[in-house]
Amino acid sequence: MSEQSAYPFLSRWMAGAKANHPLSRMIDADAKTDDSQSGSRAALAAYDTIIETLEVASPLRLDGERAEFRRADTDDALLIVRAELAAGAKLARSGVIFEYGQRGGPPQPDLILSARDLAIEVKTRRLDGFENLNEELESALAEINAPVVVQVLFDERPLILKPADRARVVEWTIERVQRRERGIAEMSVQQPWAARHRLLIAVQIIEPEAPPTGRRLITHTGGTLSGHFQDLETAVLEILNDGQKIRQAEAMPTILMVEASRSGLAWMRPQRTWATRLAEQLPGTTPFRGVGVMISSLDSPDVSLSIGVRRDVSPSDASAIHRLAKDLGLSGP
Repeated sequence: MSEQSAYPFLSRWMAGAKANHPLSRMIDADAKTDDSQSGSRAALAAYDTIIETLEVASPLRLDGERAEFRRADTDDALLIVRAELAAGAKLARSGVIFEYGQRGGPPQPDLILSARDLAIEVKTRRLDGFENLNEELESALAEINAPVVVQVLFDERPLILKPADRARVVEWTIERVQRRERGIAEMSVQQPWAARHRLLIAVQIIEPEAPPTGRRLITHTGGTLSGHFQDLETAVLEILNDGQKIRQAEAMPTILMVEASRSGLAWMRPQRTWATRLAEQLPGTTPFRGVGVMISSLDSPDVSLSIGVRRDVSPSDASAIHRLAKDLGLSGP
């Protein structure tokens, strides 16, 4: 089956895309497989469904989103556009009339609901120090063809591990491997900005009877996630201080929606809990009327949303937000 017949809406958007567009590789790989259950096929089908939904709804300035989609040349750039598209498709499926904000000129939020005197600003956040360290340490072990298996245990899953700290953990571990040290040793990382100021890391080096042929790294985290979720809340609320976002929120009553699917374990927390926790901490000094978290999966066209409402919003703003939440099928805090 050709790309055009399998993903007709996506293929039209890919026409004119950059040669190094991230989906080009996925489309090429999909054309070479007969596996109907492949992850790439599900991801491409999700894009096709999102685009179809938007083209049927035909919101104003969709052409600007299409242009941004075609310009994407990295995974991160594509995921930023995907979040805006998926949020728009969610509104369209729920019967909410909207338009995309104007690019250039006076600041406008990403999604404008003019009939409701409301808007949504979408921000994509990717923070995962745990996975970043996994990738870097696995790569370093493979580079020296280490004949060992390394197990790393964190006392709590870190949301952020700064590059210098990750480099120190990798260097320390590789040095131990090369000195033929075996067994468990511990080190710590100071992170005064986090809920847990001192992160404890235990590294066990095991030499198996036969050299490993696959992954050499196994990572675990401690049983508690309270600090991890506190750090996630902080990361979401920090965006309220972004100057550009503030100017967009000052243009009209706006909800900040943070796409956090690739930030630690944000996806594990129920959306009702997200709404409650964010509403409790949303400062009255911010121009945003509410803040929420959006969770998506690349193999699905849908997203799950939460909205925490600022406690001191006007009755009209509160009514507009609650009506939107009802139309989207959200449960409030």
